[in-house]
Amino acid sequence: MADEKILLGVLQANGLLPAEASDGWSLELLAGGFWNRVYRLRSRQISNLDWVVKQFAEVPANPMFPILPTAEYAALQFLQGWQCAPTPVAFVTDSPLGSLLVYEYVEGTHWTGDLEATATLLARVHSIPMNAFAMSAFRKLPTDAPKLLMHAEEMLQRHGSALSDSLREWRPKVSVQTAHPIRKGVLVHTDCGPGNVVSSLDGLRLIDWQCPGIGDGLQDVLTFVSPAMQVLYGYPALTLAQEQHFFAVYFSALGECPMDARETSERLRSTRSSHHYRFAAYCAMRAQDTATSDEKTSRLYSVALQAEIQLLHRLLS
Repeated sequence: MADEKILLGVLQANGLLPAEASDGWSLELLAGGFWNRVYRLRSRQISNLDWVVKQFAEVPANPMFPILPTAEYAALQFLQGWQCAPTPVAFVTDSPLGSLLVYEYVEGTHWTGDLEATATLLARVHSIPMNAFAMSAFRKLPTDAPKLLMHAEEMLQRHGSALSDSLREWRPKVSVQTAHPIRKGVLVHTDCGPGNVVSSLDGLRLIDWQCPGIGDGLQDVLTFVSPAMQVLYGYPALTLAQEQHFFAVYFSALGECPMDARETSERLRSTRSSHHYRFAAYCAMRAQDTATSDEKTSRLYSVALQAEIQLLHRLLS
């Protein structure tokens, strides 16, 4: 309760809320935030004020999904008007509660399993042309197979264990030269799982843009179809037919010229196993990070790891 009063005070001090009585506001802590505290703020007097206030946590750096408050605000600004993300309201960088991001609440439900709409949404995001603002606001992501595998190895080296060694047996063999490297980067969500897709009256929206970057749109596509990602959010892994349909809808929605589509398809074949291996390395790292402190989370990541290994077995054989 004390933090909630401080939060309202910070918003009022920054001119985002009128200085009315504290009982004029409804502040509801939302479920689903793994690291950060996320509130829904409504007014009993101002009917159209319906916001999300995200209070960013200070936690150890995550090598796969870092918390980047400034980049999240930049992503919402960049995406404004494209009908794919929440509308930003404000960003407070310095407060007693740390960084605060305010954006309009997206009224809707959790992802309902609509693969076609999700693939189309990702294609819309990845079709947005980069500009000078985006090029300076976002980190650059690894896009070729060697760099993806290097990142995977960095995560596996956090634990010198039999689990890490056993996963290395599934490391894809790739050439130093990646086939059909990307010619231009796009904005990538990176944490593109079912839990971050909201089904609203205006269509699907991607939320929680806390770790965006510029890279290959295939990263979002392969993250979404990742068996581990589906398991972590409580969904069954996609079938082969569902995967293939998802890819087909995505490529069609991109509206690419035949040459671009062919190059992207080749890049999918040349980098897919490396993307999934990196995700498996992340699951192995998280399972071991939480083994003594959070047994339930450790078990979940272990199950996700096995699901990802099953896919690697299919891809590599």
